[in-house]
Amino acid sequence: MTSLRVVLSSGGAGLAIVALLAATASADSSSAQGDSKPDSSSAFQTVIRSTRGLEKVPGSVAQISREDLRQLAPQSVSDALRTVSGVHIVSEDGMGLRVNIGIRGLDPNRSRKVLVLEDGVPTALNPYGVPEMYYTPAIERVASIDVVKGSGQILWGPQTVGGVINYITPEAPAGVGASAHVRYGSFQYVLAQLMAGGTHGPVGWRVDALHRRFDGPRRLDLALTDVTAKLRVQLGQGSVLRVKLSFYDESSRATYLGLTSPQFALDPTISVAMHDRFQIQRYAVSALHSLRIREGMSVQTLVYAYQTQREWRRQEFDRRDGGLSYERICDRTGHCGSPNDEALRPDNDGGSIFFRQESVIRNRSYQVAGIEPRLSWQWSAGTVLRGELTALVRLHYERAREQILQTQFPSASSGEILDDESRYGVALATAVQHRFSLWDRLHITPGVRVETYMSHRQILRMRSSLSDGTTVVRDVDVQGRSLNQALIPGLGVSTRVWRPLTLFAGVHRGYSPPRSKDAVSTSGQNLQLDAELSWNFELGARISRQSWLAVETAGFVMDFENQILPPSEAAGAVSGTTFNSGRSRHAGIEWHSTFDLLDLLGSRSVNLPLSIGYTFLPLAAFVGGLSDGGRLPYAPPHLLNAQLRMQHRIGISAQVNVSFVAAQLADRDGTIAPSVDGLLGEIPSYTTVDARLAYSHQRSGLSVYIAGKNLTAQTYIASRAPAGIQPAGFLQVFGGLEWAWPGSRS
Repeated sequence: MTSLRVVLSSGGAGLAIVALLAATASADSSSAQGDSKPDSSSAFQTVIRSTRGLEKVPGSVAQISREDLRQLAPQSVSDALRTVSGVHIVSEDGMGLRVNIGIRGLDPNRSRKVLVLEDGVPTALNPYGVPEMYYTPAIERVASIDVVKGSGQILWGPQTVGGVINYITPEAPAGVGASAHVRYGSFQYVLAQLMAGGTHGPVGWRVDALHRRFDGPRRLDLALTDVTAKLRVQLGQGSVLRVKLSFYDESSRATYLGLTSPQFALDPTISVAMHDRFQIQRYAVSALHSLRIREGMSVQTLVYAYQTQREWRRQEFDRRDGGLSYERICDRTGHCGSPNDEALRPDNDGGSIFFRQESVIRNRSYQVAGIEPRLSWQWSAGTVLRGELTALVRLHYERAREQILQTQFPSASSGEILDDESRYGVALATAVQHRFSLWDRLHITPGVRVETYMSHRQILRMRSSLSDGTTVVRDVDVQGRSLNQALIPGLGVSTRVWRPLTLFAGVHRGYSPPRSKDAVSTSGQNLQLDAELSWNFELGARISRQSWLAVETAGFVMDFENQILPPSEAAGAVSGTTFNSGRSRHAGIEWHSTFDLLDLLGSRSVNLPLSIGYTFLPLAAFVGGLSDGGRLPYAPPHLLNAQLRMQHRIGISAQVNVSFVAAQLADRDGTIAPSVDGLLGEIPSYTTVDARLAYSHQRSGLSVYIAGKNLTAQTYIASRAPAGIQPAGFLQVFGGLEWAWPGSRS
């Protein structure tokens, strides 16, 4: 395991510390060749998701390995994260470009309540001030994924109410090597990926480049390019430097606008927002220096910076005829045409969509930079008591510039500036966590994190309403500041009761600072918003028997207080107008197990593991207020994922994956009957079936496979947010070829 894995791996308390020390020692003792194996390879190269090595972790941890990802043949990280208990994925575009992650019943909208990392670096637009997720790394260049939901989260932040997800990318190959991957399938899906890399003495390098195109059942017209370069240099005994550069470019017809109920019932492939266009570019650089100070003590310093530019053009529309001169109208059958089209049959009950002559462009630019040194110290007092201390400090800076432009025709690329504002924030975080181990069987891990975040908002241009009801645009200079501080404690305990059984329990404080545009009003007033906080409790067990059985189960209770619920811009509200504060309570049980009967019987040629993940969430309800006791939106009471995998040593492999999501609500009022406009109503339960069949010729490094997604072809409602029904479940079949030069395999 390389030292990159340490700071960059899961946030589990024990796991992070154990990995840190083991990795540092590995780096220090390596030869001039360096430690060039991918981070994911050393721990998880079996088909079983083993719980071994996690005895000291006082909380739930899920690890999706390289082999898991390969057998899933995922089109996005959504396909992979669905296999993790407690994680609910809400699709928005059918391809996972915008991943909406809800953990244990939390609001999945833009994954705001989850800390998402890539190699230990945050990926949100602005992690503190704008925690929305608009960027997700291409799954094809991800080596493994760690998901942490337990008390070890306090080493990471912010946005740790729900959990921490870390996408881990591969390191330089051990020898000079290259690989290629091509895929073609339904809806003009094309993928091409190349990798080249090697290790030469103390220097290792790797370059990954991929391009993906996809039309999609709803004419998404996606074009995506992702390039990443890594460099590792062994500077001396116990000193390793890693540098990573990445570039991401995406263009598509992604839209907020979903279908109305009659449109979905007639043809779920309808795409009515023909002029909507989404573009995003992201540039990132990070450097990690690992230094061994002496035996049992090491320091790792992470420096990171990235910039995200996002432009989203969305045509303005009405759901009822407002008497305007509309550019076109789409009736309840999905037929679109000019207002003079005699074939149109528009209505005013919400089943039709009336498109205006203009679009609104949301231009946004975000910059992020930070530095985090992390000290690890391992000590012992005889054979009874051992300890591992981790201490860190992080200085973080972020900036945002947001503009809203109104065009004069729907496909214009520029227009009049209606809103213009600039924001920046500075955060200082410190954390200390100390694990005490008694007889190497009982592990007690207390910790505390302190977060301080200061934000500044400057509004340069805004819309104002006059007394006669008209709206004018005016230049202003409105400024305001806010300061938010939080103390975040945590305590975890794990104990090995007997060799295959480990029990764990934990409690920690979840933390999510208020968005900077919510904390300061449009008049510059500091609204004195407190951070969103939660108390998270967990009790669980792990069982591991050699390589044929792995089980993890946990019960959890979450009391989420002071939720800040900003108005939905998609629903027509103006940011900063109103907000509400509320509480919610969550309680449930998670289970994940993998059992391989053939391995138990001693088979050396075939593996046949069966994995089952299940989440039971009987309680996910509002506490207090008008919705007291009401079920939270997008919090299904049952989630089930089952995988049956076969691998033969001659190179044949196959997998079938079945996922079930129970019925869920779409609004806080618990509306059951579907509305005509598609915005309200229960989302029925649905089941998806995926499969993959492959053959790998180990000597040549060539693999061929065929995979199918949604094999039952049962189209379902994935979401009613943000502006109508988002359909999913379309049958897709694709095949691919993979080749790896022997030097690139690890």
